[in-house]
Amino acid sequence: MKRFAGLNEFQDELFRNLNLENQKLADKLFLGCEFQNCNFSYTNFGSTLFEDCSFFNCNFSLSKMLNTQIRGGVFNGCKILGVDFTKCDTFMVDFSMEECKIKNCIFSDLCLKKSSLYKSELIECDFINTDLSETNLSKSNFSGSLFHNTNLFKANLTNCINYNIDPLKNNIRRATLSLPEAVTLLNAFEITIQ
Repeated sequence: MKRFAGLNEFQDELFRNLNLENQKLADKLFLGCEFQNCNFSYTNFGSTLFEDCSFFNCNFSLSKMLNTQIRGGVFNGCKILGVDFTKCDTFMVDFSMEECKIKNCIFSDLCLKKSSLYKSELIECDFINTDLSETNLSKSNFSGSLFHNTNLFKANLTNCINYNIDPLKNNIRRATLSLPEAVTLLNAFEITIQ
């Protein structure tokens, strides 16, 4: 934490191997920064702005994001467990996640239009009232995740597995899906396919 003491703004910096477990990193401004192999478990990011920042192989287990702003954020190979993204400043949420392990996270009521949740494990996450239109969700595992009133218009769900999306309760118009998993859309109709 010494590196952050007394400083509130950081631009174009590289942070490696930080261990900020159970620390407070609130009211900071990070512009164009890159974080590699950092441990942010239980870290409090209250009222912090991350603009055009990248996170590689970082651990965000149970991080607190109250009024946090993430604009143009890229998460790659990160572990993200139990994070409630609805606590962020929802008008300033714009990120993509690739090859991440994401579990028990809440994305409800967020606008993630044209973003990417590519090739990730999104296990037991909530996507209630989420706008995922034109989002790249391909090659992801959605085991136990909840979709309700979710906008998946023109979303890319090719090669996704373990999703349970009711087409009567979600907008899946013009979405791209792959067989055989696309057959699960028929579960809502209580029919038998032989």
